[in-house]
Amino acid sequence: MKKILLLFFSLVSCLSVAKAQDVVVADSAVTIVSISSHLRNTGRVAIYQDPRLETLISYHPKAYYSNYRKGNGGDFITSSGFRIRAFSGNNQVESKKRAYKIEKDLKDCYPDLETYVIFKSPNWRLLLGNFTTNEEAVSVLRELKKKFPEYGREMFVIKDMIEIPR
Repeated sequence: MKKILLLFFSLVSCLSVAKAQDVVVADSAVTIVSISSHLRNTGRVAIYQDPRLETLISYHPKAYYSNYRKGNGGDFITSSGFRIRAFSGNNQVESKKRAYKIEKDLKDCYPDLETYVIFKSPNWRLLLGNFTTNEEAVSVLRELKKKFPEYGREMFVIKDMIEIPR
């Protein structure tokens, strides 16, 4: 541990001494980083890497997209976003029926809106959409509340993991 700290501090001190010079750092001969800074707050970073590394990244999409998945509808990336919670209930039989009924009513008017009926013990939930911004979700929520006032009291925007098609 002491050797690693000593090596780290010596590297930092060498970098600070060589402000006006080019410094080259090599990491096991695979990636070479060239740093040059002649003026304060300006500089240039050049990265030279083995071309085989780019091939590996493009060959394995999971290595490039840590949240890449294949689903029934095709390939998509999961990301943090927003959804509309249209229903949540904990009565096992009635909540399931109500969630699917609300889903059917909403799908009749908005066939392009993604719906997700989820059972997360002990609740049945109906989630709508894959919105990247809160503003998108709120605008659709307002539209839904106007169209379906009987469900409006239960609907609100939540932060959730969304599916973005590739």
